[in-house]
Amino acid sequence: MKILHVIFSLSTGGAETMLVDLANEQVAAGNEVSLLIVNDDVEPYLVGKLSPEVKVTYFRRRPGANPLPLLFRLNRFLMKERPDAVHAHSVKLPALMRVMRRRVVYTVHALGIPMHYVKGIRKAAISEAVRADVVTREPGASVVTIENGIVADKIGRRGALQLSSPVKIVQVGRLDSELKGQDILIDALRILRRRGVDATVTFIGDGADMEALREHARSVGMGDKVVFEGLRTREQIYSHLKDFDIMCHPSRFEGFGLTVAEGLVAGLPLVVPEKGGPWEVAGEGRFCASFESGSSGACADALEEVINNYPAALAKAALGRDYVLERFTIRRMAREYLDLYRTLG
Repeated sequence: MKILHVIFSLSTGGAETMLVDLANEQVAAGNEVSLLIVNDDVEPYLVGKLSPEVKVTYFRRRPGANPLPLLFRLNRFLMKERPDAVHAHSVKLPALMRVMRRRVVYTVHALGIPMHYVKGIRKAAISEAVRADVVTREPGASVVTIENGIVADKIGRRGALQLSSPVKIVQVGRLDSELKGQDILIDALRILRRRGVDATVTFIGDGADMEALREHARSVGMGDKVVFEGLRTREQIYSHLKDFDIMCHPSRFEGFGLTVAEGLVAGLPLVVPEKGGPWEVAGEGRFCASFESGSSGACADALEEVINNYPAALAKAALGRDYVLERFTIRRMAREYLDLYRTLG
């Protein structure tokens, strides 16, 4: 098939990483794949991870610019390329596509996406949690669930059976407290310290809330117990995860949670809220400890449970690893998207 992926910006994030992996797998399966990046917001590292066989086109539009010139340019481009499937990864793009709309599929990458931009467009939700959210806000929507896949073979696996001293807790993701809940984990760390549990938290990732989170950690007396590693390449993360004892992903809203799947592959006991994408990735709680979403006290309780019963937590994580390796594969994801493309008009 001739497949065109379209995204506004190719910056660091779960949706962008998934797009790169999907495009590479589709090329490897013998399809003709291209990528259009609309805005002048591109992470060179991610572009460098694309297969040389993926044709990349840059519009280099200024983010926030008048959409009218883009509407004409985008539709001329679609008419020229005439792909069999147009796969949109940004919610406002389908509304600008006035031609070949029956060949458009939009992946809903998160909870709470405004559906009026994509009304009538075929949709793929990255989890059942996201699909339920879409159907609630757009009754009768044409949406299927196609879960994300990960490239697991380069993730190092934790071999140690004993906890570190202090206990090393990690969270990987964009520093966005409103969504990712890093403040919840900092407050949970403070509660653990009051209970006599010696632990540290490392945040791997960048984002607008980094300085606010640093200040929050200092304000609650945890400045020397919270480490901000900043942005790291996927290779660095994959080789580094095994050095931690526990992964905690305290997100308030999360559609899937690629890093949760990666943590399980690394063999890390997992702590997540008891709803949403990460909980679903962890077998709806079968392979993790869970807590009431938004509650620092409940998060501390779950972390303490894992710490006090670490051999059992490791055993649960091992089962989760097998589950992720079987279910969340790139090959399966690419196959299901091809099946969806073939249903387009």
